[in-house]
Amino acid sequence: MADYANAGVVIETVPPSEMGAAIAADAAKKAKFGTIHLLIRGFLCTPFLAYGACVVFAMVAAGIPLAVAGLVFPAGYVTLSFLGLEMATGSFATMPIGMYAGTITPLQLIRNWAWTLGGNLIGGIFFGWLLWFSLTKGGAVPPDGMLKVIAQTAEAKVTYIHYGVIGWCAAIGKGVLCNWLVSLGSVMSKATRSTVGRVVLMWIPIGMFFALGFEHTVVNMWLFPTAILSGANVSIYEWWVWNQIPVTIGNILGAMVLNGTLWYFTHTLQKD
Repeated sequence: MADYANAGVVIETVPPSEMGAAIAADAAKKAKFGTIHLLIRGFLCTPFLAYGACVVFAMVAAGIPLAVAGLVFPAGYVTLSFLGLEMATGSFATMPIGMYAGTITPLQLIRNWAWTLGGNLIGGIFFGWLLWFSLTKGGAVPPDGMLKVIAQTAEAKVTYIHYGVIGWCAAIGKGVLCNWLVSLGSVMSKATRSTVGRVVLMWIPIGMFFALGFEHTVVNMWLFPTAILSGANVSIYEWWVWNQIPVTIGNILGAMVLNGTLWYFTHTLQKD
């Protein structure tokens, strides 16, 4: 942080080259986490994303447009970020930067992704069941408005099946568009040393993603279980083959190629 004492001004902005170094250092720390800790941090992560999304779906059920309600969603992401939890979609950008910088190995990258995704999935299924069980009294009462919106959203998320291979590729494309933005939450959090500044910089790309309706693999890990339990016309096969798998591929490409490779590459050549 540059301190201009004579002018009495403290500059809190961190240049991109220093951001890359900080992210590479974070990747090295993540590589040292034990398997149980990756699972626990991944497990605890997904429910906070779900909490933010549930607020959005409750607002939509009350008649508020998704483009407006979606701007509330980043509250969940900010919470999990400050709690030091692990979201795979962020690691899709940070771990490649660590690999390019030499702070981690390719094997450590794969290990982090695999266990974090596993923890995210377990946390998503658990939260989805707990939410459905609590709101329907174990299925004794019909799903409320919010659960109906979640079910409708899940049904819309598997309509790629109607377009065959092109639809499957479109799901990848929406995954790329999503995580090009979402993984910036991890990247842009390094652009300032101010707590308020970090919140604002993370909020911007995360809010845009949800308001635009792109596809996020970790969000879908709780949304589909909740929707299926709530009576959505979606099979487990449709969930995985026509959404979860292509969306995960797209999320990896969006974060790793566009942020973890191209953004990092240009700022290692041209120092700010």
